[in-house]
Parts: sequence; C-alpha cells; structure tokens
Amino acid sequence: MAAHTHWWDWAAPLLAERHDVVALDFRGHGESDWAPDGTYDFDGYVRDAISALDALGWSDAVVIGHSLGGYVAALLAAREPARVSALVIADILTGWSDEMLARGRREAERPAPRLGSAAELAARFRFVPPETVAPRDRLEHLGAAGARERGPGVWEPAFDRRAFAHPPLDPWPFLPAVAAPTLVVRGGSSVVMDAAACARVAATVQRGRCAELPGTYHHLIVEDPAGFVGLVDAWSPGPR
Repeated sequence: MAAHTHWWDWAAPLLAERHDVVALDFRGHGESDWAPDGTYDFDGYVRDAISALDALGWSDAVVIGHSLGGYVAALLAAREPARVSALVIADILTGWSDEMLARGRREAERPAPRLGSAAELAARFRFVPPETVAPRDRLEHLGAAGARERGPGVWEPAFDRRAFAHPPLDPWPFLPAVAAPTLVVRGGSSVVMDAAACARVAATVQRGRCAELPGTYHHLIVEDPAGFVGLVDAWSPGPR
C-alpha cells in the first residue's frame, strides 16, 4: 500500500541472476494510472496481476508479494491456480480492525504533500511502520522514485491517496484454496506479521512453510534483500 515497483530495486537484480523477473505497479501506484473513479479494491489488483501475466505471455509464474502485494499474490493463487506455480508471501497483515479502517479513510481524505522538488520528497520519506534498519539512501531513493511533477515546480507522491480507503483485509476465507507451494516470510522484528500469524498462514494454505529473516522489520525486502532472496532460492521448488 502506497509503495511502487522500486521497492524491489535491490532484491530483483539478485533474483534475476537465475530467473526472469518483472515487478509491477498496481493501479494508483507508481507509474500506473489512477482508477478513474478513485475506487480501489483487491479484485482490481488481482486483475492487474493477471493483465501483467497475459502481456508477458506467461502461462504460469512464481509470484512474490510483499505486504499488500503478498495479500494480492495469495488471492491470485487462490482464484487462478493454473497461473501460479509457486507463491512467496512476505510479511502480510492478516487482520483489519475498525480503527485501521477509520485511519485508512482519514488518510484517503488528507491532501497529498506538495513540495518543490523530488529531492524534498525524498528527504521527507519515511516507512510506515517506521521501524527499519534500511540505510537512509535507500529510503531517499524510494521517495524520489515515487515522486511525480504535477505542475511546474510542484511535486507530489505518485500514489493515489484514495487507495487508502480500500476494503478491509481478511485472508482467512481464501487461503485454504491456495494449492501452490507457498513460502511465508516475516521480518524477525516485524510488528505487522508476528510469528504466530506466519505459522498460521503457512498451516492454512495447502503446502506452506514459514520462514523468518532475522534482524529485519516489515520492509524486509529493502532492509536485507540478499537475505530475503537467499530464503527464496533455498526454498524455490524450481526455476521460472
């Protein structure tokens, strides 16, 4: 949520040493168009993933998703089992409270920050949740890569804030339908996915395994990309 393809700028090149790799921006994120009516939901994000697979001509793929992307990847695997040969879910949120829903609606209604340059947005960029061991230059890279010039000298985040008002998360009804081999990875110190949630997701899908990346928080793919890719490659059921 509110991220973009460049979150993978450190992990994707390592994966690409052995695999064909593509990272996509969901609608309303990064360089993709905003939803014309400002409405975002998980059905739309799944359609985006299917459209990407179709455009690439891939009949199936190892699908990896982090956070919101992990939720969407799991939903894709449940609905389109023939398209997903293996699945990696990284540090997803598995519950959604009324307070989270209210906060999301408040965030959707707040105006986007407007600054004079991409560098200013990069300097202000922070993760949510804020805990991280990622170097500051990586955060600034993500902030700059997610900035767009909306008018002469006026820069805003590319993300459509209306996407914060998406429906609540509830993966438990569809996770039992995930038949692909599944690796669930959590950051060792993550406050988003604790050890119990990781184990429960791995036990709920049909062929799951839980792994932990020590010394990382929620944004583990940015914090320790080599460690994350090492877990994936050690588990991977086969190249794609």
